[in-house]
Amino acid sequence: MIDHTLVARHYESFSEGPRLQRSRVRRLEFDTTLHVLQTQLPPRSAVLELGAGHGAYSFRLAQAGYQVTATDLVEVNVEAMKALAAEDSRLDSVEIRQADATNLLDVREAEYDAVLCLGPFYHLRTRELRRRCLLESRRVVRDGGLVAVSYINREFAVNYLLKTGKRVTADQYDSLMEPDDERVDYPDEFFNVAHFSTQDAVESELAACGFKILTHAGTDGVGGFFPETLEGLDEQAYQDFRSYHLKTCTQPSGRGASSHCLVIARKI
Repeated sequence: MIDHTLVARHYESFSEGPRLQRSRVRRLEFDTTLHVLQTQLPPRSAVLELGAGHGAYSFRLAQAGYQVTATDLVEVNVEAMKALAAEDSRLDSVEIRQADATNLLDVREAEYDAVLCLGPFYHLRTRELRRRCLLESRRVVRDGGLVAVSYINREFAVNYLLKTGKRVTADQYDSLMEPDDERVDYPDEFFNVAHFSTQDAVESELAACGFKILTHAGTDGVGGFFPETLEGLDEQAYQDFRSYHLKTCTQPSGRGASSHCLVIARKI
């Protein structure tokens, strides 16, 4: 099992669902992730989401006709999902469980058409834990099924710290480049519970666990660098930018500028 005290403390401080809707940058991340997922997921697929938070993606997919099981390691998130589902009869079909993404004890082999790992991967701070997560995802998805993994772009994260003016020491910079970074003395709380990666590293980890990359997108693009500018656009200007972003988010330059990135791969 994962020692998730720090992760739980982080997510107990805010609601994951509203986080994805409270600003245009987060809305862009949410909309782009759904857009990319739905270009790959066959209709009415059986989908398992690991680390579902408050169920923002799981509930939206369920409303779109997918058969969804939503799980999270953190009990407060599981209870929040159950409470939200109880308020909406359209979500009666969503199965909600507590589960560890690295050890899916109660999930049968090849039970799902797709597994979504949109949160846990970037909280698994060692290669071994990420490998376990990917191998468990591979075990429970059918042959030819899909696995979607979100990660946080290391270059964006480092530049974000520079932008905020928080001091990072030379040895902290060195640690950020390590695939097994478990430091907890960074000047930003999120850095103490997260793993930051690169495009090549994530694709390599997926390939090593028996997956073929299908698509790779930057889900919030340059908006993370210019949130005030994005908020200041009138609605038509924002929609025009959003349309452009959706058309270009899979380009390598778009991924490189994005904070959150998404990889969808097929089990081989």
